[in-house]
Amino acid sequence: MSNLDINIEADFHTFRNQIITKFGEQFYEQTELFFQRAISQAEQGNLYGAIADGKFALELSNYSKDKSGLQYLIGFLSQVHCDLCQISKARAYYDLGLKILDTESVEYVEDLKMFDRLKDLIDGESWKEMEE
Repeated sequence: MSNLDINIEADFHTFRNQIITKFGEQFYEQTELFFQRAISQAEQGNLYGAIADGKFALELSNYSKDKSGLQYLIGFLSQVHCDLCQISKARAYYDLGLKILDTESVEYVEDLKMFDRLKDLIDGESWKEMEE
């Protein structure tokens, strides 16, 4: 499929599917790259940079062929928002992450435990948001 084969006048769903077919592997690689950068930013204490890179990775993942590991990116964004006492945003990412967990995955039980720990953290920090 050449760039000319992508119908830019198509409805969004068709256009998106054409982009995924042609560039999906590249978007997956870029998603992973920005997710790794987000982790690095967080480890350096730059939580706002981590959020920016993580959100960009999440946007890129919309055009990726491979959705594996997306729950970890979403869990990461939830964690970082919690670290910044942005509990409502942390909870929104938590809820999104729960929705995309694959019940058929061999990692489902471990992923669910990860989100349970995240929920405990969010619930334990939620009082801080009320103070602001």
